[in-house]
Amino acid sequence: MITIVDSGTSNLRSLQNALRRLGWESEVRQAPPSAASTLILPGVGAFGHAAESLQLNGWHEWLRSAAASGARLVGICLGMQLLFESSEESPGAEGLGILKGRVRRLNARKVPHIGWARLRGVDALPWAYFAHSYVAEPADPSIVSGWARYGEEWPAVVRAGNVAGVQFHPEKSQGPGLAYLRTLLGDGS
Repeated sequence: MITIVDSGTSNLRSLQNALRRLGWESEVRQAPPSAASTLILPGVGAFGHAAESLQLNGWHEWLRSAAASGARLVGICLGMQLLFESSEESPGAEGLGILKGRVRRLNARKVPHIGWARLRGVDALPWAYFAHSYVAEPADPSIVSGWARYGEEWPAVVRAGNVAGVQFHPEKSQGPGLAYLRTLLGDGS
């Protein structure tokens, strides 16, 4: 069973449908379960609102503890950004801090970036679908395993042990996106 964290900031139906197509069961939770081995933190919207929702619903410390104890945690879009310490989008809002670094505004002529972009470093997924205005800036560049370009080059995939984040939406990136989601989640248990 895959636990999907409901921070009140995303369309969860498309993610649940993608997981169903991959043959996995999932449950959407507004509050932390007693235990979980695989978690997805999706998100669309503002960093500050999502961070506050995670705090109010008891997820903030629970997710940190779950990741520290080895649970697989995958952040998607805003969910990836929330894995970091802070975002210039919402000064003063505290991210999860599971990954060291910050989130900053995308340096591009037109923002938000909505649409397809080529990925570098992710052979199994040459193109992915994005919808974002901010990008992660990890303190440790070695955790970046995939890059994309729109106005500038920025981290599209980060991985540190059992924690991964993707700035794109694998559930909206067609067949190769679903295959990559399967890779991120391992066996889904």
